Amino acid sequence: MEEELNEAQKQVVLAPRGPVLVIAGAGTGKTKTLVHKLAHLVKNGTNPESILLLTFTRRAAKEMLGRASRILDNRMMSVRGGTFHSFCHLFLRKYANAIPIDSNFTILDEEDTIGFVGMARDQVVTNATKVRFPKKETLAEIFSTCFNLQVSLEKYLQKEYPMFLGITKEIQEIKTKFTDLKLKHNSLDFDDLLDFTRKLLMTDESIRDRMSSIYEYILVDEYQDTNRIQAHIACLLASKHQNILVVGDDAQCIYGFRGANVHNMLDFPKIFPSSTSIQLTENYRSVQPILNFANAVLENSTENYKKYLISPYKKKAQLPYLLQIESLEEEADWISNQILELYEEGIAFSEMAVLFRAGYSSHLLEVHLNAKKIPYKKYGGRKFFDLAHVKDILAYLKVIENHKDILSWNRILLLENQIGKKYSQVLYKKLESIFFHWREDSNFFLGLPEATKDSFTKLMECLDSLSPISQSTNQILEKVLSHYSSVLELNYDDADKRKQDLEALILLSKQESNLSDYLSNLILNPVDGKELGNHNDENDEFITLSTIHSAKGLEWRYVFTMQVVEGNLPHSRIRTTEELEEERRLFYVAITRAKDVLYLTNPSFNDKNRFTPVSRFVSDLPKDKELFQILEAKKQENSKENLNNKANPSSNDPFQNIQNYFLN
Repeated sequence: MEEELNEAQKQVVLAPRGPVLVIAGAGTGKTKTLVHKLAHLVKNGTNPESILLLTFTRRAAKEMLGRASRILDNRMMSVRGGTFHSFCHLFLRKYANAIPIDSNFTILDEEDTIGFVGMARDQVVTNATKVRFPKKETLAEIFSTCFNLQVSLEKYLQKEYPMFLGITKEIQEIKTKFTDLKLKHNSLDFDDLLDFTRKLLMTDESIRDRMSSIYEYILVDEYQDTNRIQAHIACLLASKHQNILVVGDDAQCIYGFRGANVHNMLDFPKIFPSSTSIQLTENYRSVQPILNFANAVLENSTENYKKYLISPYKKKAQLPYLLQIESLEEEADWISNQILELYEEGIAFSEMAVLFRAGYSSHLLEVHLNAKKIPYKKYGGRKFFDLAHVKDILAYLKVIENHKDILSWNRILLLENQIGKKYSQVLYKKLESIFFHWREDSNFFLGLPEATKDSFTKLMECLDSLSPISQSTNQILEKVLSHYSSVLELNYDDADKRKQDLEALILLSKQESNLSDYLSNLILNPVDGKELGNHNDENDEFITLSTIHSAKGLEWRYVFTMQVVEGNLPHSRIRTTEELEEERRLFYVAITRAKDVLYLTNPSFNDKNRFTPVSRFVSDLPKDKELFQILEAKKQENSKENLNNKANPSSNDPFQNIQNYFLN
């Protein structure tokens, strides 16, 4: 089984139990190595159900376990694989009695979370308030970012929203009311899933012991993308047996704005002093000139593991191109013409990509591509489950699952004819006061119009006939859709088009018979509309336009990276060394997406006709090395600091070591 692996990959697969850090450079077969490690563990007697594989997408876990099954057998499908949030969701369903919430809690998506924040804001901000307050969307972003970055509200406001520093106390009050509302209505947002899980693992040793006996081996993929909370959870799960293997590339930690912390990788040996570190440096994606360029860019970094990527293929290849262009308009024109030339030479559109720092950077290029009839796809857009009519159906299902879900009640009551905002609030308060036993209250409809009573009764007859205990998700959904059909016609002019989307929900319901699991999977693992239905665009040819962040993990033969200039890459807003280093890593990710040919463009003037010098990540490269064509790199002395990864003095108690690191 290990015959197709190189020596470093074999070292990972055959590593004995205990903490292992795998530093996997771009294109070095990280996934292949992890798949073989999983298969090796099971082949050598580890119960697959005692292995926990934590990934950042459900698809990644499914793909890895599928590949491992083909290497070994179907036992691999018994490995517990999923995202951090999906693991925390199942964990909290099981141990809900240890926190102040019922096990049938609702998971709030982004829109629902903003709704709760809005309710909390309305309790603090009144018409008499004369000071400007952040909008509910901004407050939700502030609260979540403070949690994921683990910084205080005051510190975050000082950095990002200094205009609101004077009302820090009032914003904190909104945050407290927001938390109280969630608990009152038996609801958790994504941050709560992580927060409650970590708190239970920290404070309840019996639960920690139980989890250690259930999961004897912990594997974490893309460890460089974990935030401090996620890394803490993973380490706590391994605090008893220390059988934890984490895989990642510190040089590809580019999601700092989400809380990803490069020090989770850099400091792993401090958390587990007995850990083994293994580097994967043989790159199977890019030609050596591209790797030489990437290696040189990283050489100037002040916070990374020093590594040098090499290609096993000794074929002749072109040096990366650095193209100096006068303006943004000329840049867009040149890229579109070059794409056409490559296409005429037989290079498929699907083998080319254009990458950029921010979405707006490609606007001019899109105009040129359209004018030249070049098909393209730009990554982004609304998710399938953000569509209004899809969220309507999810609201019905959430109410059936959790009667206390006030946001979902409000949504479905407002959909009904003759109810409206005024009576929806009256009806919910009445329902809540009698614990939703509306038929037992003879005065329930007192003071309500007859038309409102009729609409409400029709809705409740539908809901009361459904039970997640005795009926499958598919049966419940069919009944809800039957009721919703007339509601859809009433509320949406394009009802017929929207019905096609709802059919996709029926298809998905056949995969999950349990309503709670169905809802949780939809919310925790949202998919794009294109992933649903029977449309197959596999043979469609198009150029990929993508932000560098969205391109991580992907590869193309020909890659164009736009606007490699100061103020864009690195961005003008950077203030600290840490932020600069993340920008460097972002550039490194862009470089290592290219397999055969890399183009970097350097427009001399921006849209305001101001001079823009080439990025320091290029100008700082040594000029005595032939790293790219056209322009000679400008030499600039750059001090190199080797990171000190020696373990701090620590106790012999693994749990205490973990706590000391994450809580100090």
